[in-house]
Amino acid sequence: MSTRSEIAVQVKDSEEIRSIYCHSDGYVDYNGRMLQNHYNSYDLAMSIINNNDCSSLNETIKESRFYNTWRDEDTKYKSFEREYFFMETFNHDIFAEYIYLFKNDEWHVSELKWFNDDKAYNENMGYHTKFIPLSYAIAKLNVKVANKEIENIFA
Repeated sequence: MSTRSEIAVQVKDSEEIRSIYCHSDGYVDYNGRMLQNHYNSYDLAMSIINNNDCSSLNETIKESRFYNTWRDEDTKYKSFEREYFFMETFNHDIFAEYIYLFKNDEWHVSELKWFNDDKAYNENMGYHTKFIPLSYAIAKLNVKVANKEIENIFA
């Protein structure tokens, strides 16, 4: 099963947000690192958006699989007046497990979280966290991996 994500950029000198859907490998350890390591500038981030929805993101645009070029589809990026309306659209969207946003010259990430409430009609409910800098999320992930390796050494 795919880990889906939404990749977005705040347009320079504007509050407008443009975003695309990415079907595969949306988790921080893959898409997050890919964005941070290979698309960490406004122009590179916009190159993703300008190619529209994708199946998978790779180190270069040419290596990535965008539906318009890979399967001859006609997808278009989505546009929102500002961040609030962008996130409101994904308020109850259970399909975008991670949302990446390039703004203020750096990537940020929001993660879909789940909780159960047996008093609710639908016992499982989800929400997206507030954005944090992607560099923080990757650092946190690196600490988890290092702790796991240490546990394995002393197990």
